[in-house]
Amino acid sequence: MWKDMITFPRLGIGTYRVWNRDFFYYKKYLMVSIFWSFTDPLLYILAFGYGLGFFVGAINGIPYILFLAPAILCTTGMQGAVFESTYSSFTKLRVQKTYETIMMTPVTVEDVVAGEILWGASKAFFAVLGVMAVFVAMRMVHGFQAWLVLPVLFIVCWCMSAMAMVVTSFAKDYDSFTYFFSLIITPMSLLAGTYFPLEHFPKWAQTAAWVLPLTHGVVIVRSLFLSRWHSSLWINFALLFLMAILFSNWAINQTRRRLIY
Repeated sequence: MWKDMITFPRLGIGTYRVWNRDFFYYKKYLMVSIFWSFTDPLLYILAFGYGLGFFVGAINGIPYILFLAPAILCTTGMQGAVFESTYSSFTKLRVQKTYETIMMTPVTVEDVVAGEILWGASKAFFAVLGVMAVFVAMRMVHGFQAWLVLPVLFIVCWCMSAMAMVVTSFAKDYDSFTYFFSLIITPMSLLAGTYFPLEHFPKWAQTAAWVLPLTHGVVIVRSLFLSRWHSSLWINFALLFLMAILFSNWAINQTRRRLIY
């Protein structure tokens, strides 16, 4: 049981076909979607980075806007992946019955769910690239390590897409997602060391934060973005990667039960 949960999901040609189907539809609105995806993060940078940053000054010797920028990249990936793999995926699962239609072809449940998770991660990553482009234009990206955040951010997108797909596999209606966003996503976006250092939170909040995948993503991305990589971050990377695999397999297994049994 547990061995299956920590095994990397099998990605076949069917996975690519499901992903390509979603991309074929999305590319009609690619530029508009990317524009709106990084507009919100840009407002955060302006409001918090420059506005609040004026009063905060520096955190551990780091200008607040540079402290905030990596977190904006992570939360952009999180929000894009979560929205795509909840409301959009639920519509295809329950309303349009898209998954059942796809499974009439030589495509398995594993292919469908893996393809949907991969698509949710990809769509979110497109938005992350848009935000990164803005940061480059603002001359906030310096050094080779700063560019290494991109593969890490894709894993963040993958992990959040898989987590959201787990919730979708259990959801009974659209209202079910209200609890997910209110009880998990919003607290995670605030407690993961995004806007302020974790050590400023109470001990119980710090402990809870380390259970959240976004925390590990923010820690790694911030260290790379600021060219402060150290070997202990491999632990955060391993935990983030393991969470992505666990959520992916959980989503595949639960969706299989829902569609077949």
